[in-house]
Amino acid sequence: MKVCTGIVALMLTTLMVKADDVVELTESNFDDLVISSGKNSLVKFYAPWCGHCKKLAPVYEELAGEYKDSGSVQIGHIDCTVHQGICTKYGVTGYPTLKYFKDGDSEGTAYQSGRDLVSLKKFVEDELEISCLVSEIASCTEKEQNYFNKWNEKGKDKMASELERLQKMTSKQMKNDLKQWLFARINILKQATA
Repeated sequence: MKVCTGIVALMLTTLMVKADDVVELTESNFDDLVISSGKNSLVKFYAPWCGHCKKLAPVYEELAGEYKDSGSVQIGHIDCTVHQGICTKYGVTGYPTLKYFKDGDSEGTAYQSGRDLVSLKKFVEDELEISCLVSEIASCTEKEQNYFNKWNEKGKDKMASELERLQKMTSKQMKNDLKQWLFARINILKQATA
């Protein structure tokens, strides 16, 4: 009996941790976290009583766990029974509704593909994730290549210090293009110091 109780407690803890990976959006933080953050966002508009929302929840939580440390993507959700104003603003009439917000887009675009983990992850990788990989630096933009080369010459210790400095800047207000460049640099330095 104690073993079963322990297993159930472990499973619940795992689920709670995954649920915490989904960014909790509200009317007061939506614009800052989704529109002005410099990150691309996938947002689930849901109602807690909705059966389809409950079915999607574990898949969505697992997806959020995959991207919780991403410098370019965030996976969020908003409860439309509590934050009706935002849901009305974005034309949500059924649950769950998935929309993605890219490059400071304030309108959002309806996500129309599969709702299984493989489909969602492929969409995020292909459409939302900033994809400069230092292991394939030639595929990065010239600006990203120059940035990487500059810091690569300085060594990992200096890169780690610069990464720490940039991470402190993520909560500051700045134009979307500057915020995106900030996250692109963070992404490059994270890879280079790993």
